[in-house]
Amino acid sequence: MFTSKKIQTVGTIKEFLNPSPVKESTEVITGQEGMPFVFGAMFPVFFTMQPSMSFAATTASASVKEEVSRKVIDAFNPLTELVQGLSYPLAFLAFSAAGIYWLLGNRPKALEMMQGATIGYIIVQLSPMLMRLLVSVTAGF
Repeated sequence: MFTSKKIQTVGTIKEFLNPSPVKESTEVITGQEGMPFVFGAMFPVFFTMQPSMSFAATTASASVKEEVSRKVIDAFNPLTELVQGLSYPLAFLAFSAAGIYWLLGNRPKALEMMQGATIGYIIVQLSPMLMRLLVSVTAGF
């Protein structure tokens, strides 16, 4: 899903917008012995050459990376759901304890508990997004 794509440049924008006209040559291409070069002789060589980079190879490697990323996220999904399910009752208990401290007059301790519970709850609820971010960062390596 979050993979880096490599871009290959072929030329400049100026060359693309103003292509130079192709000049037709009338001279005969000759081989080593001075005989005319036969283009049909090179025909089988073009079919045996392998391209250095093909679209199918990059698509296959990108899909493998996406598949691995999806499997990593799916493997940790039960754990993140468990932690998210427990975060609401724990935040409720922390806020209740902070309320008791507030009533007893220990306001700095109450504010500290409320702040900690709020930050912890937000981090736990954002954990799936953080995990996807980490997986996408490591997918580029």
